[in-house]
Amino acid sequence: ERDGVVTTMSTRLLVGADGINSTIREQLDLPVSRWAYGQSAIVTNITPSRPHRNVAYERFTDTGPVALLPMSEDRCAVVWTVRDEQVDEVLALDDAAFLAAFQQRFGYRLGNFLRTGRRAAYPLQLLRARESVRGRVAVIGNAAHTLHPIAGQGFNLGIRDVAALAEVVASAQDGDIGAGQVLQEYEQWRLGEQRNVALATDGLARLFSNPLGPLRIGRNLGLLAMECLPGARHALARAAMGLAGRQPRLARGVRLD
Repeated sequence: ERDGVVTTMSTRLLVGADGINSTIREQLDLPVSRWAYGQSAIVTNITPSRPHRNVAYERFTDTGPVALLPMSEDRCAVVWTVRDEQVDEVLALDDAAFLAAFQQRFGYRLGNFLRTGRRAAYPLQLLRARESVRGRVAVIGNAAHTLHPIAGQGFNLGIRDVAALAEVVASAQDGDIGAGQVLQEYEQWRLGEQRNVALATDGLARLFSNPLGPLRIGRNLGLLAMECLPGARHALARAAMGLAGRQPRLARGVRLD
C-alpha cells in the first residue's frame, strides 16, 4: 500500500532476502531462535599509512574481534566489536580520538591510521529461522540466518543460499518453480550448512569473548597450534566456512545451463 493505493501482485515464487528484520519472515510467522551477545559492531572505514596489499586482518581483543578488510584506494573497512555499554562512548569520539583508540586496539601493522569515515553501530546477535520455506516463499541470507561477524561467514553463507536456490529453481524451470517439493529440496540442502556454520561461529564468539584466564591461555595455545599446523588450520577453516558438504554449482564456478 502506498498513498492509499493497494497493489496486489501474484507470483509462483517469492524470495525473502530482506535482512535480519525481515518483514516477509514476520508476516509468515516463521519461528526463529535468537541470542543477543551483548556486543555491538562499530563500522566505518579508515585510511592507513601503509598499503593493505589486499590482505584482511582480524585481531581478538577482550571486548571482541577487530577486523580490517581491504577496500579500494588503500582504504580499509573496519568492524570493531565492543560491549554494548561502550557504544555511546566510542561513537561520541571525534575523528582524532577515534583513530587513536582504534590504533591502540589494532596496533601498527598497517602503520598509522590517517583518516576515518562516519561511524555507525549495530547490535550483534545470532538469529536462525527454524523454517526457511513455507508455501511459495523462501527466506534466504540474513532473513534466514544472522551470524556474529567473528568468522566473517554471514555474507558467504547468504551467497551460497542464493546459488543453491538458483540451482533448484533452474532444475524446475520447465515445471512449477514454487512447488513445495522444489522448495523443500532447497531447505533440506541448506539446513545442514546453515546449522554448522552458525554453531561454529557462535562457539568462536563465545570462546573469544570469555575473559577467564584458563580460557585465554587455551585460546592462545589453540591459535599457535593453528599457525604451526597448516593441515589443522585448513580443516578448521573449511568447517567454519561450511565447505564440507554439497556445494552449489555457481559457488564452484560451474554454469547452470
